[in-house]
Amino acid sequence: MSVVPDMLRVEMFHPVVVHFPIVLLLCGTIARLIGEFVASDGVLGFLKPAGRAALLVGAALAWLAVFTGDLADGEVSRMLCDPRVKQSHEDLAYVVGYIFSAAILVDLGAAYFKAQGRLRVGLTVAVLLACIGGSGLMGYVGHLGGQLVYQQAAGVYHPTPECTEFTDTY
Repeated sequence: MSVVPDMLRVEMFHPVVVHFPIVLLLCGTIARLIGEFVASDGVLGFLKPAGRAALLVGAALAWLAVFTGDLADGEVSRMLCDPRVKQSHEDLAYVVGYIFSAAILVDLGAAYFKAQGRLRVGLTVAVLLACIGGSGLMGYVGHLGGQLVYQQAAGVYHPTPECTEFTDTY
């Protein structure tokens, strides 16, 4: 008789972790974008620093998501029908991590060193474009992750045809 696997499996950490950076990076991008166009002493003046904070925490958590994805890789890759989807998901997740890490480092560096004039404008435009592009790419990475779970059942338990492992669970 089979036993239903425990929820605390290595491949289960990735879906728990991955949604935090998605929300933080998307909301941070939106807040940073809006915050650039409102007065810093106005009602919405908190958006620029809040966006920076969300991007910083989101970029750090993106690397945690990549790490947990690497842990899950060993468990799910042997049962995938098309491992190229997983490889693209993994490769592009690294690119997303690099994009947002570079964007927040440039943004914090420009703020810390008080960049002025054209340099400040150029760096701000570069940061915002990187965040917007990174958000779009992150959406595609999430789409690939959804394909892995819903089309190839990555990390999903497959019960026996008789479902005998569920008879003693209540």
